Amino acid sequence: MSSVQAVLFDLYETLITEYAGGSRKVSREGRDYASLLGLSNEEFKREWGRRHEPRMTGALATFPLVVQDILSERGLKGEDEVLASLYQERLQEKAVPFEDIPEEIVDMLEGLKAKGLRLALISNCTEEEVRAWPASRIASYFDVILFSYEEGCAKPDRRIYERVCSRLQVRAEECLFVGDGGSNELDGAVQSGMKAYQACWFVPDSISGGISGYPKLNKPSELLEQVDALM
Repeated sequence: MSSVQAVLFDLYETLITEYAGGSRKVSREGRDYASLLGLSNEEFKREWGRRHEPRMTGALATFPLVVQDILSERGLKGEDEVLASLYQERLQEKAVPFEDIPEEIVDMLEGLKAKGLRLALISNCTEEEVRAWPASRIASYFDVILFSYEEGCAKPDRRIYERVCSRLQVRAEECLFVGDGGSNELDGAVQSGMKAYQACWFVPDSISGGISGYPKLNKPSELLEQVDALM
């Protein structure tokens, strides 16, 4: 492998996490969004899941667009005030993981930059999921940022890995990709010519153990050790 020039990261459950102590940081218990829209929880979850690809690739890039599409398909119309309220709650929920980023994540990023490496972020996301990104304490460490809803393609689509290499002006074989493994992102990175590592520091053993074939990093500092060995 060529000398490492860049490290590419996933966002959720890699650099930030929505969980603490095995539970969501923001509990949804007691907030029956679906009933406010005239749907059961089961119906809403099913319809939300069906729209995963258009949500990630920008056809339905925002929460209001997704909700409106679900309602329209069923001949329903949500009240403007209800939709606005749900959107604000969604924004607040998705901002929470950016508020308490662990110090060890920051130390890892600082260590990589000190080695002269370029850093990039590739996140499968919608607009409201990363609204808080620019103000986060780690945004300034990154040279290139790709959000799938803006790019029109999402991991593991090879195009999104190729684009990040082009914008970083590096070859795929000069890149390391680090992610928790969701959306088959590690497979996509390797198929694009990169070396991939599974970030397990936020991921329960019951989940991380279900992904095999990739070196596992149990704490952020281990990535610095791997980089040292490759440079």
